[in-house]
Amino acid sequence: MAPPTGPRAGTGRAPPRGPRATGGSGGIQKRRANPRTDRDGDVSMDAPAGGSGRGGLASGGRGRGSKDARGGRGAVNSRSASRVVQNLQNYVSGGPVGKTQSNMATLKILGMSNSKATGNRDGGLRSLLTFLERKASKDKAVTIGKSILDGDHVWITVRKDDAPEILRLNGFTYAGAPLTITETTERMPRPEDKISKAAEETKQKLTAVLAARYNPELKLLDLSSLGTDPILSSMGTFDSKDRAEKAFKVLVVIASQQYKTAAEKREGIQAVSLASNGLNDVMQVFTLATSLPDIKRLDLSSNNLDSLSKIAKWQHRFQYLEELHLTGNPITTQPDFVAELIKWFPSLQNINGQIVRSPQEVAEALKGMHPTPLPQFPSNLRDGEANVASIFVQVFFPMFDTDRARLAAEFYDDDSWFSIQAIANSGRNLPWKTYLKYSRNVHKLGEKNPATVQRLFTGGNLIADMWKALPSTRHPSMENPGAWLIDCHTFPNLADPTGHGFATGLLITVNGQFEESDTTENLYGKRTFTRTFILGPSKPSNPPPVHPYRVISDQLTLHDWTPAETPAVQAPVANLVPQVPVANAVPPAEPVILDDATKNQLIQGVMKRTGMTAEYSELCLSGTANWNFEMALKSFEEQRANLPPTAFINAV
Repeated sequence: MAPPTGPRAGTGRAPPRGPRATGGSGGIQKRRANPRTDRDGDVSMDAPAGGSGRGGLASGGRGRGSKDARGGRGAVNSRSASRVVQNLQNYVSGGPVGKTQSNMATLKILGMSNSKATGNRDGGLRSLLTFLERKASKDKAVTIGKSILDGDHVWITVRKDDAPEILRLNGFTYAGAPLTITETTERMPRPEDKISKAAEETKQKLTAVLAARYNPELKLLDLSSLGTDPILSSMGTFDSKDRAEKAFKVLVVIASQQYKTAAEKREGIQAVSLASNGLNDVMQVFTLATSLPDIKRLDLSSNNLDSLSKIAKWQHRFQYLEELHLTGNPITTQPDFVAELIKWFPSLQNINGQIVRSPQEVAEALKGMHPTPLPQFPSNLRDGEANVASIFVQVFFPMFDTDRARLAAEFYDDDSWFSIQAIANSGRNLPWKTYLKYSRNVHKLGEKNPATVQRLFTGGNLIADMWKALPSTRHPSMENPGAWLIDCHTFPNLADPTGHGFATGLLITVNGQFEESDTTENLYGKRTFTRTFILGPSKPSNPPPVHPYRVISDQLTLHDWTPAETPAVQAPVANLVPQVPVANAVPPAEPVILDDATKNQLIQGVMKRTGMTAEYSELCLSGTANWNFEMALKSFEEQRANLPPTAFINAV
């Protein structure tokens, strides 16, 4: 639908200016006998009873040569100029700038289909809108926003405070037909929702052609000799080559759409005949390979295919084609055509009624087309004797599901980075809506888009705030190794946080899936992901950091989304300590040799988290925890009830 262009083109009317002419009641009038109409079919509501009807504002006519007519040279004033701007703004936003769609009302108008204006190129829509705006603008200018002609109804949107001005035109006569105007809460039709009557009739005719040519016993779609089909001939399908090719494309697409799933289509149509259609190149009917790729039998006999190049467009297309007929084509005189066709179609066994390959040979050909995929190796964690990566992932994902704020506070500092890359390749944006506004997908945004910098979140506080906006998640248990694929390697040459030389970190890549609940969009499902971390030593601080290492970089890449009918995840619960089976998941480690400064940092960290004295904190770390901070906290939680009061600072 083209945007409105101010004073509606082609109407020849100017908006009312100054006092209305006297000599009649003027203004908006109810229908009376023998109403006067203008050249466009608009009823002359403003004319005096005895007026001449020529020119002038009172008559509403378009006198020949009149400069006051709408669209004439003298009609562009401040009011019409402002309406040009307002109409363009309304077209874009559905209402005046600064107003939300909730300030708009939707009206339905019945009666235009019986008017004299239906013969106009646009069905009379533009002149009707001009009529409504002009008649409603008695005390103030009324501008219509969106509009669409849908069947017998015209739908329009106007500002809610302007709706009464349009509604009081209910019962008025437009171009010889009374109008019925009502307000509705129904959704306004969109242009893409409409299928023209002619298009629907064409589709019905083509569907009838397909129905008459389908053999359910043979599961054969017989599209041979289409030029002799009476329905297609009556439609002028073969008036030109281009039209014939388009008609064939539509036929095949409609046939494909009769089945809900690919499996139903594969079972329903197993054979197609294109015999006797005068084909000289399969490019003319190429759509068959994309719409019905799984057919087993194809008849191309009695056409004009004279070389393999005329069939080459279908090379490697029909992978399940077992039988092909080409008799009556010049190509059959070429000595090598059978050998080449066997290479192109791996399942082909019968050409022109002759067996050219055994089922065993077909099996070998298919096996060659689908090589054995590379094996998927199990997780590979090269994280040293301290099992840093093993413990990190077992703590990280349960805490991400339950307490993201605490997770960010413990593992992320002011220099930590986090980003999301949403690979929304399903064609449906709704399941990705929450993520897309944060996605840093360079392929979608472009390398020079400033969003690639703005969407790189830096600092634990900013990362925690951003995580709050993401849907709730639930990752599978770490006790199920088949649900995870984790790789870890050392990452050299990190800047040492102490400012002296370089440090070695860890590069951890995690692949898996999680259940997701997006309550803002009422969407529930599963999503596959890849998450890549770079861990490095924590910065020296007072008090000491919770962990001896921190997340330097965290990149979350989201892949496929699968819907679920019911919610699978509850909202995250704040301050909930995840129960992580660290002790069971990590094999015993060799004693860790740490310098005194590192040990003191770990002791201070345990004291801060548990409230224990330095002596008991050291015992907790040096025991089965083997100076591992997470395992020490786990041990504390398990033995807390057995500790004496003197173990805690407050009791000393």
